[in-house]
Amino acid sequence: MSHSSLALTIGFAAEAVREEGPRVQCVAPRAATPFVAEALQGAGARPLVTGTSPDALEAAHGAQAVVLDLATLTAEWNDAIVTTTARLAADGTPWVLDLTRLGDLPLHAERVDALLANRPAIVRVNPDEISGFGAPGLDAAIVWGDSAERVTFGGREVKVPLGSAMLAQIPGVRTAVSALMGTCTVVTGRLEAALAGAAWLALASERAEEQSRGPASFRTALVDALWTVRGDEIAEYLNL
Repeated sequence: MSHSSLALTIGFAAEAVREEGPRVQCVAPRAATPFVAEALQGAGARPLVTGTSPDALEAAHGAQAVVLDLATLTAEWNDAIVTTTARLAADGTPWVLDLTRLGDLPLHAERVDALLANRPAIVRVNPDEISGFGAPGLDAAIVWGDSAERVTFGGREVKVPLGSAMLAQIPGVRTAVSALMGTCTVVTGRLEAALAGAAWLALASERAEEQSRGPASFRTALVDALWTVRGDEIAEYLNL
């Protein structure tokens, strides 16, 4: 895909999300829940943000995309999540795996391997937490860095602007970016979805900073900016 066609596809993806209002479930840490829900609503999606209870995981099968933050699972391994993601893969439902540690606790290789075997569409990796990440045969877009600053897929790498420094003041931003990526997988391909989700929030954050006086007003302005940023502006922001 050429740079111009990639940009065009990304622009259409954001508008398609607003038009279709996809149902997205995000299994997220409790502290991230409020902002993730607000961000997805700001983008036009219909969110369900949950923990890892059996009922919550069962609800994933009614979603059009699912986002799994591994920090939710590190302290307590839940075998049901492997079964859940296996069913998602079998049904063709796109899902995102965020390999985030819970504090200083290490990630368990067997947990990661079991989930990667169920073919996530997008995998988020922080090189500072996971050195030498590689999954041979994994057909997923890999999003690198805590701020999603670059995306690789099929031998291609695209850099993404970091957005406003004010994002560091909002709990749940990383999970919200993953959720936006997952939302976009409903309407477009893996590379395009990863780039659209990351750039959508980054651009919105820059717009929000211009209108805010501190973290509280920035958060409100950010949700509003997610609502108003156009798809063609997101594509232009990536400078493809």
